[in-house]
Amino acid sequence: MSAASNSARKSARPPEATVGGLLRAWRGRWGLSRAALAREAGETAGVLAGIEAGTVAATRDTLLALASALDLTLRDRNALLEAGGQAPIYKETDLATPAMAQARRAITLILTRHEPWPAFVTDRRWDVLAANDAAQRLLRLMLGEARIGRPMNLMRLFLAPDELRRQMANWPAAARALLRRARHEAMAAPLDEALQATWRDLLAYPDVRGLAADEADLSPGPLCEVRFTSQGRELGLIGTVATLAAPLDVTLDDLRIETFLPSDDESEALLLALAGGVALEEEVGSRE
Repeated sequence: MSAASNSARKSARPPEATVGGLLRAWRGRWGLSRAALAREAGETAGVLAGIEAGTVAATRDTLLALASALDLTLRDRNALLEAGGQAPIYKETDLATPAMAQARRAITLILTRHEPWPAFVTDRRWDVLAANDAAQRLLRLMLGEARIGRPMNLMRLFLAPDELRRQMANWPAAARALLRRARHEAMAAPLDEALQATWRDLLAYPDVRGLAADEADLSPGPLCEVRFTSQGRELGLIGTVATLAAPLDVTLDDLRIETFLPSDDESEALLLALAGGVALEEEVGSRE
């Protein structure tokens, strides 16, 4: 490729893909002033202003300091480095490769130890990569055996009209909580087209865009309760999200471990009954 075509490609880059555009966008999303970000990154406001304006070339160390101050994901840190003309430093390794064997064992251990409560592992788009037996029992109960074998996206499972939404007793409240989190993650990664596409798909579901627009609070809460109704009983679950500590690989940094605990004694009894191989209708009959 010629130098002229290289120059044309750079000039055609959208403003939000430049270092200055990215920094301004991330500052705006988190409500950070230029002075506050500069202070957190150990720079002066004047230098940061020059970087955002494109008149000061940021070094790799400066870009990494800014990324750290913004608490960017490893994927976004690579994007910021590339926008600044630096080589990305965080590798992205397929989870199925031998190099990830130790990580896969750790994930399997987490899922297994969370039994008999449901747990999922998802990627940054909320696509389900793994689920423990308790999660599969729950989905089998709610959606049937045939659903287990098809690809799943956790957000779609809760928000799509033909999935778990039909059996969610508190769908509007749970959907609002999920949408706060989804919007927060989508806003944090403006260049992640895969994530942005998923976010747009979620907003296209019936009633979802209205719920998202009604939410004045953009900050996701630490907990989310979901209540299901099945066979005359309610099953309540409290969901939490965890990430792997200090990952050095983009793939691992993208992972989310979604765990659920029973929110009341009745829900705990129902999940234990399912884990013991007791059909829900039998367990319900034993309580009547």
